[in-house]
Amino acid sequence: MPELSEVKLPKTVNEALKILAYNDYFWNDQVKRNKIHPHCKDLDTVKSLAESQYIWTEKQAKLAIVILKRYLTKFKKHELDIKPLLDNPKYDEPFRVIDFKKSIEKFIDEDEELKIEIKFPYQKKIIQLIRCLKDKKGVPKGYAHYNGENKKWLFKQTDITTYYLTLIAIRYDFKFVDKTLLDDYYEVREEIKRFKQPIAKLIGGEIVLSNIAESLQEYWSNNIKNKTVLQQVDQLKNFCISTQGINVDAKNLLSQKIAHNNYHALWIDSKEFSKNNVIQALTELDCFPLIMPYSGELSVKDDATEWKDWLDVFEKNGINTLKEISFGFDIKEPVRQQDGPHEDLFGGQAIHNIDDETYQLMYDVHQLSKQFKYIDKNTKIIFVRNRIPRTLIKSKIKPKASLIGLGGGHYAAGTENLKRLLENLPKKLYYNNHQPSSWDWHDRIIIKL
Repeated sequence: MPELSEVKLPKTVNEALKILAYNDYFWNDQVKRNKIHPHCKDLDTVKSLAESQYIWTEKQAKLAIVILKRYLTKFKKHELDIKPLLDNPKYDEPFRVIDFKKSIEKFIDEDEELKIEIKFPYQKKIIQLIRCLKDKKGVPKGYAHYNGENKKWLFKQTDITTYYLTLIAIRYDFKFVDKTLLDDYYEVREEIKRFKQPIAKLIGGEIVLSNIAESLQEYWSNNIKNKTVLQQVDQLKNFCISTQGINVDAKNLLSQKIAHNNYHALWIDSKEFSKNNVIQALTELDCFPLIMPYSGELSVKDDATEWKDWLDVFEKNGINTLKEISFGFDIKEPVRQQDGPHEDLFGGQAIHNIDDETYQLMYDVHQLSKQFKYIDKNTKIIFVRNRIPRTLIKSKIKPKASLIGLGGGHYAAGTENLKRLLENLPKKLYYNNHQPSSWDWHDRIIIKL
């Protein structure tokens, strides 16, 4: 091995990347202690960048830095310390600026996540296709983001987004910043040709799946097959498997409707189903732990009565409100006008003409919110407000559904993290007397049961 002083270090990021691209021992070192296990697509990406016929864009340069940092230790083992270069990067030429009106590009962001950026001037048909991809193709909430200032969409790269965004780009003559996205598209297309739609059938009182991967079959056998048949039917929507042709009886009409519906966001009309119906259905479908967002203020008699009704229903259905509920926020202590100074009044407003019974209800809920914060495997109801409770994060408990029924049953506002958590739950239920609209696109994707 030559002395360090004799090693010629790369002067630019471009040179370092070419070293990584064209030296096989970086990818398959015969010395076991030096062997690395590269990401399956790293070599293709590295060679694509190294052999690019065009000057790099800023995003391509950032991608090169991300990849080189991943193999920094490997460089050092071969006496090539490129860390100073990566800390203060230099390039062969200034970045190429993409000024295409319609362009699509794959890149890695600062969190090392693969993203696809698609940029175009307003065109109704393209926007409709983007919405269709976002809402109708099983793309989880939070995987798509629109940057209104720069007029561009950002998607997490998955097989679905790769396939459909590339099809849109080809159909409407978008400019591809590099060819790697097309390579990914052709790979996904070949997989689609071999794909068969998963099918679920009810055979001998048991749900039987066909045309599914071994990993899904193993997961189903280990985690779902031991559930009731109705619960198995309810789980099918989480794997985008249709329940068509399956009809399983249930103790509760509402639980049967939920289980046989292929949508995740559902509206339960409070004029048709009672609170007791709702909790019975969720119990039969094993939807606990359950998140209940709250967006109101406990300042009037109706709110206090609503809390009492829900707490009574929990107890009626075997949920211990002293052991199995948790509050992720504090409800302020109610103060009647004659009881104290204005700065202590609930919500900054005096509570007028409140009777003793209502005041006691408000005070009891206040006490519950102060005392019951702990979350563990026995917790069944988790009340949240504007953010994800720290106790929920620490517990590592995964809620199975959300029920928006407090404070009028409206969509509960909060942080982006809370919105993302609610949107990505297996089930999101609205309970009120009018059909809610989607907070995102105002499309009719919240289905009435």
